[in-house]
Amino acid sequence: MTFDPRASAHRVRRARAAALVGAPALVVATALVGAAGLAAPASAATPGTSGVVKVVGTGTPASCTPAALAYAVKSGGTVRFDCGPKNVTIALDRTLFVCNTTTCRHPWQDPKAKVVQQLVLDGGGKVTLSGQGARGILYANTCEESFGWIDSRCDTQTTPYVLVKDITFTRGDASRTPAGKASVGGGGGGGAIAMRGGRLTVQRATFRENRCVQQHPDAGGGAIRVVGQKESARVLESTFTDNACANGGAVSSLQAPLLIRDSTFTGNTATGSGASSGQGGNGGAVYFDGTRQSVTIERSTIQRNVAPEGGPGVFYVSNDRTGTLTITDSTVTKNTGARFWTHKFRSIFYLGKAFVRSGSTID
Repeated sequence: MTFDPRASAHRVRRARAAALVGAPALVVATALVGAAGLAAPASAATPGTSGVVKVVGTGTPASCTPAALAYAVKSGGTVRFDCGPKNVTIALDRTLFVCNTTTCRHPWQDPKAKVVQQLVLDGGGKVTLSGQGARGILYANTCEESFGWIDSRCDTQTTPYVLVKDITFTRGDASRTPAGKASVGGGGGGGAIAMRGGRLTVQRATFRENRCVQQHPDAGGGAIRVVGQKESARVLESTFTDNACANGGAVSSLQAPLLIRDSTFTGNTATGSGASSGQGGNGGAVYFDGTRQSVTIERSTIQRNVAPEGGPGVFYVSNDRTGTLTITDSTVTKNTGARFWTHKFRSIFYLGKAFVRSGSTID
């Protein structure tokens, strides 16, 4: 099943037109760190543009609070950590939201609102973010009204650009969309990172034991779910272990091109059943559903993942047969459970324009 990312664009046009003729302003949540009226945490930097560097913490693990991190993340910039010399796990009591503007309001309503050009979330190799099995970890959505709409075409925005690097995500759970927020589309997903629109790069990150809904025909991405992005979401030098969702145990892309390079996927599971006409179960490690968008996998290892339906390693469907799946210098083997597959490749299910393979071992 495909997804039309323009479904809510008409609401944006109506809201903007209403604001411009003096209709009552929309009520937008501008503080995402707690109840209305709470001041920003003392250890969080003032929201700013992409050039601003923010440091969460003052040198101790206790100073790296979920509230300080949420406040730093919401308006973009570069977010780093000062939690002391040792590795630290931040147990989140809320999902981290990335707004589309620095005040989380529509620019035509708030002249101080600036476009969030990028968020760099840099764990420095020491930070683990845990959703505690109760919530998704990071959520960005260009069509979420309470994050501020930039213009009338939320579905074509290439900002914010989100880069997460040198960080671990564990026990994120996107079985439910964050309270009061819209789904990223197609049933949702993304226990660690759920993102609609904008651009995403993940570099040197580790994803362990993240989850989303267990049964659904289209929902996907136990760790990462990207929807409607115009430029390739990039997964670089990263590791995915023991993540699970109805489809795409580790990574799911819906109408978004995807590049995976120098990464490892092991022990991830598609938990659904009945395939797209039932309740999922496709793509033990990687799941793609779209049209002309392509998926490229380079120098990566995809082994011992499980899907009861199609593609326990990789599931790729271009619904109009215009997209391409390319696997180069990679190992895609020992993936199990498939009820259907492509040709001799039990690890793969593919429908599209071309399935390009070179220098790879695929079974």
